[in-house]
Amino acid sequence: MLRIKYEPIKHKKMKTFIETIKKKLQAWHENRAARLEEARRSRLDAEARKVVQVMEFNGELYVSVHGVPLFDKDAICGDFAVTVNGAREIYKKWKEEKLWESGTTHGSTRC
Repeated sequence: MLRIKYEPIKHKKMKTFIETIKKKLQAWHENRAARLEEARRSRLDAEARKVVQVMEFNGELYVSVHGVPLFDKDAICGDFAVTVNGAREIYKKWKEEKLWESGTTHGSTRC
């Protein structure tokens, strides 16, 4: 009968090796998740910049969404650029909520 001799030193080395691999995989997974989230936010930001803009209509400046003028600069109290950026943030939040509802958080889709 063959007897296997138990060597605690090798067992400890194997455990350390496995723990090291687990830590590296966890770090890779967290970094990948962060990269995907940053890419998603970047796409959403680009879409908001494309969709929510300032346009001229009948000689007046308007904030528009998809080329449709919504409100003019007289309807805004304060800085026009700040308001447009605020509108973009609201659009991004709305779009993100729609993406979560549809189960599509990895890319932009038309709602």
